[in-house]
Amino acid sequence: MPPNTHSEPVTILKSLADPGRLLLARLLLEGAFNVSEITDILAASQSTISRHLRILQDAGLLDGRREGRQIFYAWSTELAGPAATMRAFVAQHGPELPEAVRRRVALSWESRRERSASFFRTVDAADPAAAWLGSPDCLPHLVQSVPSNAVVADVGTGTGRLLELLFHRARKVIGVDASPEMLSQARGRLVAAGASEVDLRLGDMAHLPLEAGEVDCAVVNMALHHVPEPVTVLRELRRVLAPGGLLLVGDFLPHDEEWMRETLADQWLGFAPADLSHWLDLAGFGDVDITPLPSDSPGALDVFVARANRRPSAAHNVTTQPRAGA
Repeated sequence: MPPNTHSEPVTILKSLADPGRLLLARLLLEGAFNVSEITDILAASQSTISRHLRILQDAGLLDGRREGRQIFYAWSTELAGPAATMRAFVAQHGPELPEAVRRRVALSWESRRERSASFFRTVDAADPAAAWLGSPDCLPHLVQSVPSNAVVADVGTGTGRLLELLFHRARKVIGVDASPEMLSQARGRLVAAGASEVDLRLGDMAHLPLEAGEVDCAVVNMALHHVPEPVTVLRELRRVLAPGGLLLVGDFLPHDEEWMRETLADQWLGFAPADLSHWLDLAGFGDVDITPLPSDSPGALDVFVARANRRPSAAHNVTTQPRAGA
């Protein structure tokens, strides 16, 4: 059901009149969480949290999106009128999250990160399931969009398949990954391809080992769905891009392959273009263009390629919510 973006002001005000619901609304500015995560973070009963969520949804403030067996809740990305005004009010004047709550939020994010990190420490590139870690449908579109003679970073490079292609197009190529094991495989691939000059760096996508404005173009191919906080990563990508720099993202469109969450440690079952466009705006990007790429291969998932340019400045906004979850 689409969000009710034109709820009566009285309904909206009543929905936030309860201190517990106001704290929940403030929490959901930090990201998308399922009911189990919220009960742990706020140390409240499931029945209480479920009731609060229903009231906030009925007021048109929240979206709930089913991903596999879970539903993840966050502020709607389609708010207008009084609802949009109320979200801005909660962001600027809502209650501060208690320190204990912030610690539990951090633990929730860390638990999500560790799932991915543990997987990539042990993944075998020869495993048939590993073929799902990349998408050949994205690669030509990403490579063709990279400016020639640019300094390019492939963020979340994995085994370096894209690095080989970028090496022959860019002035300098930097590959970044949080897994030493993945970088070791990428190094072997590059040496075999005669591209050993590629600069490989170990680092998390939320804390990139790159200087501010160091690169002209950043490419994120089939990696964003592995991170727990997409907007945090997008903001970090903006930091390392030169003014006007180009961001390229290739990833899955929304899908229902729940096994990928369990087997491949995917945090997200794809992204809706409207959501990604909203997050890019929050992160300080403009000129957003998202091109869906339906797959021609039997059994393959549909993907997209997104382009966006770093805006000169980004207004502060604490809203970082994805609408899907881990």
